[in-house]
Amino acid sequence: MLHILLLILKIIGIVLLCILGVLILGIVCALFVPVRYRIEAVRKEGEEEPPVAVTVKITWLLHFVNVLVRFAGELSVRARFMFIPVFRLPKREKGGGRAETRKPGQKKGRKKRKKEKTPENTEGEMDTEPSGNGGTGDSAEEERNIEETKTAEKTISPGSVKGDEKEDAQKAGGEKTEEPEKSPTLWDKLRAIPKILGSIFAKIKSIFENIQYTIQNICDKIKSVSDTIEYYRTVIEGEPFRHSFALCKKELRSIAKSLKPTRFEAALVVGMDDPAATGEILAVCGMLYPILGPKVNVAGDFERKRLEGRVYIRGKLRLFTFIRAAVRVYFNKDIRKLYGLLKKEAV
Repeated sequence: MLHILLLILKIIGIVLLCILGVLILGIVCALFVPVRYRIEAVRKEGEEEPPVAVTVKITWLLHFVNVLVRFAGELSVRARFMFIPVFRLPKREKGGGRAETRKPGQKKGRKKRKKEKTPENTEGEMDTEPSGNGGTGDSAEEERNIEETKTAEKTISPGSVKGDEKEDAQKAGGEKTEEPEKSPTLWDKLRAIPKILGSIFAKIKSIFENIQYTIQNICDKIKSVSDTIEYYRTVIEGEPFRHSFALCKKELRSIAKSLKPTRFEAALVVGMDDPAATGEILAVCGMLYPILGPKVNVAGDFERKRLEGRVYIRGKLRLFTFIRAAVRVYFNKDIRKLYGLLKKEAV
C-alpha cells in the first residue's frame, strides 16, 4: 500500500515539474528570444502599378508566430501560430451557401386588397337612413326644453338682482371715496437725509474692503507661486535629480540602440520639375552620407518629375531590454527620493 502511494506521489511530482519547466521555458523564450521584423516598401510609376506597395513581416521563435501585413492598394493581414492560420483579413467567403430561390411568378411585396361593396353592405346602409317619423319626436323635445327655461327664469327673485346692484354701487362708491396719498413734506425729506448718507457710506466702505481683500489674495498667490518655483528649482539643482536624469538617459540610449535596425537599404530615383531642386536634394543626401552609409543610394533624374525606388529595413527587439530598464528605474533610490520631493513629501 505504501509503495503504491509513493508511486502516485512520484507521478504527481513529475507532472508538476514538467509543468513548471514548461512555464520557465516559456518565460525565458518570451524574455530573450527576439521578435524579428522586416519592412519593405516599393514604388513604381505606371498605370497598372499601385502607387506604393508595403510589406511588413513579424516573426518570433523560429516562425512559430508569423504575422504578415501587405498594402498594395488594399490592406491584407495574415497571422499564423504553429503554422496554423489564426487571423486573416479580408476573410475568405465560405462556399456552399444556398441562395434564396424564388418562383418566376412570385413577387417581393404583398398587394393590399381593396374592399368591395356587396349587396349586404348596401342594404345595411339603406337601413341606417333616418325615417320620416323621427321629426315629430325632435319637435316635442324642443318644446319641453323651452318650458323648463321659462320656469327657471320665473324662480329668480327680483330682490336678489337688486341686492347685487346695491353691492356694485357700494363698491364703486368706496373706490371714489378713497383719500388721495399725501406727498412727503420738507421735514420728512430732511429727516431721510442721514439714512441715505449712512447707506452710501456703508456701500463705499464695503467696496474698499472688497478691494483690499482681493489685493491681499493676489499677493498671497504670488508669494505661494514664487515659493513653489524656488522649491522646484532647488530640487532640480540637487543631486537626486542629476543622478536620476543620468540613469534615465542611459536606459533610453540602450532602448534606442535595441530599436535600431540591423539592416537598412534604400535605392531611390528622384526627379523634380526644376533641375535645380533635384540638385539640392542630391547635395543634401551627399552631406548625410556619413550617417546613411553606402547602403543608401539616391540617383537623380533631371529630365522629368519622378519618384521610384525600394526601401528595405530589418531588425529585432527583445522584451528583456524594456523590462530591465523598467526594473532599474523603479528600484533606484534616487528616483524614489526625487518622486517624494516632487510631491513635496520631504518639505
